[in-house]
Amino acid sequence: MTIHRFRHPRPASFATVLLLTVFAAAAAGGQAPRRPPEPFTVFVHPSDPEDPELRRGLETAAREVQDRVRGRRNWFRIVDSAEDAAITVRVINYRTSQMMLPKLERLIINGRVELVERSEIVEFYYVDAVALAGGLRQSLTGLDERETGPSLRNAASHLAEQLEEFCKDNYAALTGQ
Repeated sequence: MTIHRFRHPRPASFATVLLLTVFAAAAAGGQAPRRPPEPFTVFVHPSDPEDPELRRGLETAAREVQDRVRGRRNWFRIVDSAEDAAITVRVINYRTSQMMLPKLERLIINGRVELVERSEIVEFYYVDAVALAGGLRQSLTGLDERETGPSLRNAASHLAEQLEEFCKDNYAALTGQ
């Protein structure tokens, strides 16, 4: 009877092989990493409409979008010019709207539970932008909806989240892999 002895790979070499396998699988599937090795450079600017009031609104929205994109520092680094940026985000629209929505409430009246309908105002903030990166182009929309006071900040955060998703979905094209 012959006894064969097998050597187990060393833990360090096993970890290296496992890590390389994971990187190869991610590259083959075109999946983005949890965070890129280097943040993408981004330039955020408003479009330039002729209407001065709209221009002021777009400038305010662009500053807020820039702050929210800057907050995602694992993925993005803000730069001062389009020439220095891998991704350009142009804020093209900023608007608010209101809608009256019916709402049912339960009230106790004379010891009985009654359903009472009332209307409440729901406000919306929208920030629309276009992301340009090389030959890629993506429309982005940030939205915030709330019953008491809408928030440009939340709409801009939503837009920054969409920008990150755009980068993850197009990671291979953006990094040349």
